[in-house]
Amino acid sequence: MPARLAMLVLALLVPATRSLAAESAPAPPFVIANEFVRVVVNPGPKEAGRFSIGTTGGDPSRPASARQHLIFGGTAPWTSFTTLFLDGASYVFGGPTHRRAGRNARCGEAVGSPRVTATSVTHTVRLADIEVTQELSLVRGPSTRMLDTVRIAYHLTNRGAAAHQVGLRVMLDTMLGTNDGAPVRAGAEAITAPGALAGKAVPDYWQAFDSIADPGVISQGSLRGADLTPPDQILFADWGTLADDPWVPPLAPDQSFIRKGEADPDTATALVWNPEPLAPGTSRTLSTAYGIGGVTLRPGKLALGLTAPSAALFLHERTQPFTVAGYLENTGGFDARDVTLTLTVPRGLELLEGEPEFRRAALPRGETVQATWTLRPNGQASAARVPARGGARALLIRLEASSANVETNRIERAIEVEVPSPRLGMLAEPASVPLETNGLPTVVLVPLTLTPATEFAAARVVLTYDPAVIRAFDVSRGRAFVDRSVLLPGWRYDLSQPGRVVFTAARGDAPPLTQAEVNLAVVQFRAVAPGRSALTLAEVRLTDARGAEIAVQTADTSVSIVGSR
Repeated sequence: MPARLAMLVLALLVPATRSLAAESAPAPPFVIANEFVRVVVNPGPKEAGRFSIGTTGGDPSRPASARQHLIFGGTAPWTSFTTLFLDGASYVFGGPTHRRAGRNARCGEAVGSPRVTATSVTHTVRLADIEVTQELSLVRGPSTRMLDTVRIAYHLTNRGAAAHQVGLRVMLDTMLGTNDGAPVRAGAEAITAPGALAGKAVPDYWQAFDSIADPGVISQGSLRGADLTPPDQILFADWGTLADDPWVPPLAPDQSFIRKGEADPDTATALVWNPEPLAPGTSRTLSTAYGIGGVTLRPGKLALGLTAPSAALFLHERTQPFTVAGYLENTGGFDARDVTLTLTVPRGLELLEGEPEFRRAALPRGETVQATWTLRPNGQASAARVPARGGARALLIRLEASSANVETNRIERAIEVEVPSPRLGMLAEPASVPLETNGLPTVVLVPLTLTPATEFAAARVVLTYDPAVIRAFDVSRGRAFVDRSVLLPGWRYDLSQPGRVVFTAARGDAPPLTQAEVNLAVVQFRAVAPGRSALTLAEVRLTDARGAEIAVQTADTSVSIVGSR
């Protein structure tokens, strides 16, 4: 940052009060890196634990993104810092500082030594009764599937004897390459003035880049997803405002992103998790992620950008939606008229929120607009497929920009949608049972559970067991063959052969099931003699409403009978 670098240069020109020989050499920083990104962590004692993030090779598709800043800081980062808000008081994570970022703030004491591996750096600090562990680790980016993202996690543990109200703020001094005021885009908003997004307005991710037509480096902060904890608020302001107030400063749109008394913009972001009770002896983990953003770009007079998670998982009623963001920049030399931005969604995805068409009467030259949509996998096969890894179906979403006076442009982005194969397993609880209960042979219940139940209409299952240890005496139908509390017809089972259970059933005219989990049947056994019996699904055949067979995985188990003591 030009102003802060100038301050450092001026400091070097002031006569030292102690000889250089008396100064101990600073400890080398902790560094983890790969071919995409690098994390530098300050070893302390001043500003211990503070970190910076930058690129090494960066995005392989954008050579200009190599060796660039994502968060300001060199080998001794200090401008970004994390605050613990404890019972109304602010504590800054890590070592003490007399600099502007957290100046003279309360600090804690280090617990043990930092732990460094090839992919993570971990610091632990005790702040009053709360032990805070900062864990920085290299993970796969949700929009790129590459190890180009840093998971920033804080594990909070109450070591005291009383409950405490504990909140957390993570301030990131964002910087893209040499651009200290890179525009930020969050959801459907281009963040052009200081402000906050809270509650439902907090987006799935936010991105920063300077141009759709020719970006140098693109960063992405991910707020939702696996192992991430959405913050209660995300703040956007100039660095000075967030550096001076360790918690939530008042923000006014007329502040701009320029620090007081200076001329250049200097953006920063803070993620805030509101204070919540933390009981004695309990822990809580809060985490976010920041790294390289994956945006598919298509240059043109109507330049297009399209971003979305690179992968999604279909889990029936547990399927999570995701956000798609489209960017349109008029790079031509004149205003575009009657502009339309259209998103086309393949059959394997469904549009939950957002209009498929975004219209604008005019788009001035040099201006950028954006739109967001919420999509969710629906489990259906897609007519549009591209090669994919691991057997996942890759669905193509398409974004097209048209105008009355500018040539049309279009772009596509692939999303790998995984639809797990159905799995039929058995649950024997408990796995080890006594021979007798209250003087009678113990009854063992073995449910057969299908996960997920992907539109199956009929089933034939053959289960084998050891009749010298247990003996099947009944089979009851599971909820898969009950529709609106009515037993469906066509249910049959056969126990005539010792060591073998056969049941067949069909759902008839009942609608197909699309549940994450459903019970097909419950087999009831009586204990016969001490020993162990394998329970093996020797044959499983599931068919859909058209009679086509559905591929299914099986999981066998066993049950042990224990003799009376």
